Amino acid sequence: MKEPYRLLLVDDNTDDIADFRQMLLRGSARRYEFVEAHLGSVALQKVRDTRQARIAGADDDTALYPFDCILLDFQLPDMNAHEVLAALRGSAELPPCPVVVVTGWKGAGNDDGSRLLRAGAQDYIGKSWTSPESLTRAIENATDRYALLSQRQHMRTQLHEADERYRLLFNAADECLCVLEKVESTAEQPIDFRFVDLNPAFRSQCGMAGEIGATIRQLVPDAPDDWFADYDRVCSSGLPLHLERDTLTQGRVLELRVFRITSAGSCQIAIFFNDITERKTLERQLREHADALAELDRRKNEFLAVLSHELRNPLAPIFNALHLLRLQKDEAPIPRKARNIIERQVAQLNHLVDDLLEISRINTGSVRLRIEQIALDSVIERAVETVHPLMLQRGHELIVSAPEGPVWLRADPARLEQVVVNLLTNAAKYTDEGGRITLMTSQEGEGVSAEVVLRVRDTGIGIAPDVLPRIFDLFTQAERSLDRSQGGLGIGLCLVQRMVSLHGGQVEAHSVPGQGSEFVVRLPGLQAAALMPALQGETREDETPPATAGPESPAAL
Repeated sequence: MKEPYRLLLVDDNTDDIADFRQMLLRGSARRYEFVEAHLGSVALQKVRDTRQARIAGADDDTALYPFDCILLDFQLPDMNAHEVLAALRGSAELPPCPVVVVTGWKGAGNDDGSRLLRAGAQDYIGKSWTSPESLTRAIENATDRYALLSQRQHMRTQLHEADERYRLLFNAADECLCVLEKVESTAEQPIDFRFVDLNPAFRSQCGMAGEIGATIRQLVPDAPDDWFADYDRVCSSGLPLHLERDTLTQGRVLELRVFRITSAGSCQIAIFFNDITERKTLERQLREHADALAELDRRKNEFLAVLSHELRNPLAPIFNALHLLRLQKDEAPIPRKARNIIERQVAQLNHLVDDLLEISRINTGSVRLRIEQIALDSVIERAVETVHPLMLQRGHELIVSAPEGPVWLRADPARLEQVVVNLLTNAAKYTDEGGRITLMTSQEGEGVSAEVVLRVRDTGIGIAPDVLPRIFDLFTQAERSLDRSQGGLGIGLCLVQRMVSLHGGQVEAHSVPGQGSEFVVRLPGLQAAALMPALQGETREDETPPATAGPESPAAL
């Protein structure tokens, strides 16, 4: 059942109160709950008591309203209606519930009625006008008016709070922020924008204080036309804009974010901007530094290429002379020993020159792979044969482990052999005499994830943790004393990494100092390689493969 309408009747005349009761009961089918007060002070106390009781016993906003309405006599023995309304309102805009003032028999004039409404009453009615219908209508009108006024007050409060939050954020922003309003253009006056608001950061950085109301053209007469075109586009389309702008007169670079802050058809936009002059200067310096480093790298590559070719020129006649000496019969022991020494050292020098040439080719992008379907075991066999003399010389045990049956892949056999030779040579150089080196091959995964895996493990000195992350960098070598120096330029592992990368694979190193190292090469298996795009640098059949002849072949030079 609907709750009864709670009505406070405030009048010092009990007969009038009785009449009001009868008229209200006859004027509508609404159920009423009447509360009476004969003095203004008593009425105020009832409002306070009722409100506290309702707040204590309710859990919603209706508890804030002590009564649904108050029917207030204009003149009471202790107070008049204006005084009662002032006490009810306190510092608020409205009393705690609707109030209808009953004026004297002659009613109230327009001025008196306006003053009552301004004082907080929602309606007024003269005693001579009262009837069941008019009194009921006055109370209903007061209730509706009070609901509308309460809603407006609530919306005004929310708007004020939102404005406070906006102002707090606006003033607290570290970025410069201004609000502009579009000034419509005319035939004589081009488009312009007026400053509406500036935050403290804007005022501080731009030195602007009293410019609210001024326009851009007034403050910056030589402002470029594209400023206004950009702002107008944001204003008309509603699409935000992010751009950088140079201020030629001040030598500054600004980063701007422009967006519309009101609905379509409105003319206000907000602009955030930062002074990024220092950042742009640093970026320019970094670009110049990078360009300088790139130029140095280019010159270094040219130098390596020229150096390699110049070193090969004298090697050719030396190899030819050694070949002629080898043809002599009945060679004495001392000349033979000297020739063997020269052959070994020239071979080492030739190996260094070949490495330099390979690095030069890779750096200049001139390395071309001759990709074909190959069996890995044939590559391993040739690589083991190549390093066999070095293994014998250092007394190493070389163990080769491979799966049963061939492991197929698509690769350049000469380049892949070079990878295996470099890994085995590196292992032999940094393993004490009599050490053990293991070469293992396997195939992992199936289909598109198929991989050919090659592992080279040694029992050597290992790699220091600080060197391991850059072990594949050019000219990087593990630390070692002079008596353990194994020669070389630190190029071999760099060549391994770059050759493997050209084949679409990857190589990684693992090591514990004093316990040896392991290098793992992973290459796409045959099925995976068939689904891959053409490998980088894959050559045509008419391209010349890299020379693979050994130091004993003069034709290789």
